[in-house]
Amino acid sequence: MNKKKTSVLDFLWKDKKHRAKNFNFILTVFVVISAVILGFVNSKLEMMETQDDITTTTKIEQQQITEPVTQPIIYDEEELKLMKAISEAGSLNDFLYQWSENGGELYSSKNVINLLLIGLDSEDALENGGRSDSMILVSLNKKTSQINMISFFRDAWCYTNAGGYDTFNKMNASYYYGGPSGVINTIEKNYKIDIDYYVAVDFSSFVDIIDALGGLTVEVQQYEAEYINATTRYTINHGTNVTLSGGEALVFARIRQSDSDSDVSRTRRQRQVITSLINSVKNASISQLNDVLDLLFQYVKTDLSKMQIISYATQALANGWLNYEIVQHSFLSEADIYRTGYVGSSSVVIMDFPLAAQRVQNAVYGDTNIVLDEERQNIFYLVDELD
Repeated sequence: MNKKKTSVLDFLWKDKKHRAKNFNFILTVFVVISAVILGFVNSKLEMMETQDDITTTTKIEQQQITEPVTQPIIYDEEELKLMKAISEAGSLNDFLYQWSENGGELYSSKNVINLLLIGLDSEDALENGGRSDSMILVSLNKKTSQINMISFFRDAWCYTNAGGYDTFNKMNASYYYGGPSGVINTIEKNYKIDIDYYVAVDFSSFVDIIDALGGLTVEVQQYEAEYINATTRYTINHGTNVTLSGGEALVFARIRQSDSDSDVSRTRRQRQVITSLINSVKNASISQLNDVLDLLFQYVKTDLSKMQIISYATQALANGWLNYEIVQHSFLSEADIYRTGYVGSSSVVIMDFPLAAQRVQNAVYGDTNIVLDEERQNIFYLVDELD
C-alpha cells in the first residue's frame, strides 16, 4: 500500500485540532518544531547570497520574528499626495523623461508587500550583468488576501537613470546598467509603486528546481505545443493540464516567435509558470522542499536579509499566505495602454505610462493617487509608426 505523501503544511499543522485538549503539550511541540524549522531554514540561508545593507531598494525596515497570529494585521492607510499626467511634451523621449522625473509620490501601503522577480537572460548574469529577460511583480495584499501578479514588458521604451547612466532604452537594459537597483528604480519611477524587495535568478536554474518538484502543470495552447515541437528538441502535448519537465517549462516560458503579440503571450506564459510553481510548493513533500531549497539558495540574489526571510516564512505559515487567491493581471497589454512601434530601427513597446501606472496602483492597492484628465493626450500621438 502506498504511503500518503505528507505536505509541508500538513506536517506543521497536523495536531492543530487537538490543541484545546492539551494546550501546554501542543505549545511545547510547536516551539520545538518551530526551532527545528527555523534552524533548517537558517542553514539553507547560509548558501544564499543576500544583501543586508541595500539602501536604495529596501523600503521596509527589517522585521523581528514575533509570535504568529491567526489573522492578518490591518493598518490604517496614509494619505498620499496626488500626481497628474504630463500635459505637454515635445517628443516621445521628452514625455518619458517628464513622467519618470515628475517627483510624484510612489504609492505604498503597510498592507502590501511588493516583491519583484527578475529573470535574467544568461547563467552568469547575476555576477556579470546581462538583461532582465523577465520582470514580474508579485504583490501580497494582507487586506484582500490576494497575491497579484503583473508582468512588465522587457521591450518597453522608457527613460532610465541606472548605475549612473542617463539614457532612453528598453526597460530590460536597466539591469545591464544598474543591476537590481537599476531595474527597481526604473519600474518605480514609471509605474509609481513602491517595491520592497527583489529576487533575481537566472532562468537556467529553474530547470533543476522544477525537476526537483516533479515538474509543473500548466495550460498549453495547441499552437504553443506545435511551435515547441517543431523548433526544439522537446515534444509536449497541449491541453488544460499538461505536466512539463524543467527543460520543457523553460522553453515554454521563453518562446516569443510563436506569437504575433510577442511579449504579451510570453509574459502570460511566465506568469503561468510562476503560479504553478507556487501551487507545487504548497503540496511539496519535506524531501522535495529540501531539494528545492538546496538548489534555489545557490542561484538567487536578493536584498531580503536572512532574518526577514525567516520572519516572512513564519508569517506565511501562521497567516495562511500560501492559501491566498493568486490573480494574474494582463491589463498592460490592452490597446489603450500598449502599442508596438519603432524607435529608429528598433522594435519596441510604447506604454502610456500614466494610464498604465494608474491601473497598476489600483490592482495592487485598490486605490490610486494618479489623476488623469479626460481630455489629456496620451503618449501615442508622439510616435509616427505604431502597430
